[in-house]
Amino acid sequence: MTVRDWIKTEWQLTIGRKPTLLLFALFTGLLLYAAFNGGAQLENRVHAIDRHQSEVEQTMSAWLANVQRRETQGSAADVSARTGSAMDVRFSSHLPQAPLADFAIGQSDILPYLGTIALSDPDIRMFSRYEFDDPVSLMLGSFDLSTAIVVLLPLLLIVLCFDLISADRDANRLGLTLSQGVSITSLFWFRLLLRSGSILIVLFAIMLMVLLTNNSAAGISSRLPPFLFWSAATLVYTAFWVSLIALVTSFNRRSEFNIMALLSLWLAFVFIVPSGASAILETVYPTPTRLAYLAEARETENETRLQESEIANRFILDHPEMLVNDEAEIPAFLRSSFLVTNTVDQATRPILDEFEAAAQRREASVGVIRYLSPAIIVHGLFNDLAGTSAARHQRYVQQVRAFKADYSERVGPGIVAGQPLSMAEFESIGGFSFQDQALTGYLNKHLLPLLFLLALVGAAVVVVNRRLASFRIVG
Repeated sequence: MTVRDWIKTEWQLTIGRKPTLLLFALFTGLLLYAAFNGGAQLENRVHAIDRHQSEVEQTMSAWLANVQRRETQGSAADVSARTGSAMDVRFSSHLPQAPLADFAIGQSDILPYLGTIALSDPDIRMFSRYEFDDPVSLMLGSFDLSTAIVVLLPLLLIVLCFDLISADRDANRLGLTLSQGVSITSLFWFRLLLRSGSILIVLFAIMLMVLLTNNSAAGISSRLPPFLFWSAATLVYTAFWVSLIALVTSFNRRSEFNIMALLSLWLAFVFIVPSGASAILETVYPTPTRLAYLAEARETENETRLQESEIANRFILDHPEMLVNDEAEIPAFLRSSFLVTNTVDQATRPILDEFEAAAQRREASVGVIRYLSPAIIVHGLFNDLAGTSAARHQRYVQQVRAFKADYSERVGPGIVAGQPLSMAEFESIGGFSFQDQALTGYLNKHLLPLLFLLALVGAAVVVVNRRLASFRIVG
């Protein structure tokens, strides 16, 4: 038989049948929906960031205009007495959307990606609305291309490839096929690669369409490098499942055994192991409940505000070198507000640190547990490439708090002394800019797990070929 004859036979027996074509149509529809959903989520985030920046810019434009009038007109300027106070300064902050943000939603729909930096707001309230934002999405997750690949791709491979040899054997036509000079090894691998390859053609066609057509602020030049890494990971993940299917079907059992065994493995690797790993990590490295965290933090804040006068007096006594201008036009309550907020941040810092430490310990443990499931390996890689991982959001939150702390230390003496902030001083501060991790960092993080999957693929291929070499037609 020629290759053309084999392809024609496979089309007639499997790929070209109506149920198979309907299955491909359903898979295509789900991929298109996943692409649309990911693009819509990205567009919503981009619009929210634009609105946030516009609001902060309008606020600061009015603040700068008043400062300029005071500096040029002096006491004749018709401005508020608090004009120029560093307590009124606002900085916009946002987590830049990665080039492949439309490919994987990850946790970006429930974790903070924008916020206003101001000394009047303590750290505990900077992102507090995200503590309970969208709990349904947190429980169910969002459907995107990464979810479609991790969950649906292996399921479709199983449905199309579970009866590579058993279907012919059960129909009593395997002996006839082999009598035409076709080796069982060639027939086995040709069918497996042809069926899985047809699925990959559909998948990569959709991914290329999304890469070129989705409304993303990133250009194709910036989207292409992570997309190539994404594609390589997809191929490795597919190779793992293809080799696993080959291993199970090479035992020459009936089709019913193959489909039940493969579906059990799919459930274990895609759902049971990741859920179990998450439960274990939550038990070993428990995070304080968010209700307890907010209650404790707000109790600390309330107690601190009740001691407002004592905090101000104690600060001045502890810093006698700081000249306080009691005749300054800037109201004294702004000084007290700064001191109280600064004290609240210091008092609640251990609570925030406890959350961050637990998250970091779990992240480190995932690096080991992920080897138990290819779904954990690939899903983590997809979220990192899309910039929607929990670790990236956590780095953003940490950098925002660090920026606020640096700004507070820089302008704090002036606030306590009742001195206004000049335009030159404000411009020298600059704005917040997120420092992202380079793509090479993700390569180093995920290269070894991908090589581990490839090693499993190679071992499975060796075992399958040995079993095929001793293959016997049985009833």
